[in-house]
Amino acid sequence: MSNSLSLDLWNAILPLAVLCGLVAFLPGWFAGRGCLSQRVLAWAVVKTAFAALMVGAGLAVTLYAAINNGVLAGIAAAPLERMGFFLGRSALFALLWGPVLGFVWLVKAQEMNRRIGMRMMDEGGKG
Repeated sequence: MSNSLSLDLWNAILPLAVLCGLVAFLPGWFAGRGCLSQRVLAWAVVKTAFAALMVGAGLAVTLYAAINNGVLAGIAAAPLERMGFFLGRSALFALLWGPVLGFVWLVKAQEMNRRIGMRMMDEGGKG
């Protein structure tokens, strides 16, 4: 038997898997398929982190509303205070997706450098 406060597939594992999937997919989508700029990739990672924080806050609202009555009324009564609370909860999710995003950034940067090197070889060694 599972009570509403226990960690299980629906209120812990799937939301975190969604966030990890999001941070694995979005940098490549924001940067574009043939991106050859580290600056563009870095900006894509920043946008991904912001998007993950927002989605994480939305997930936190959803999870809290499923467990507690009056969450949405509390947000309506004090929106800035409540959204600050849920953004704080979303920042806790970053303990998991942050390293995933860092790893994705590293892999994408290495792949970009490989493509730049291959392009230089195709052009006869001219940078």
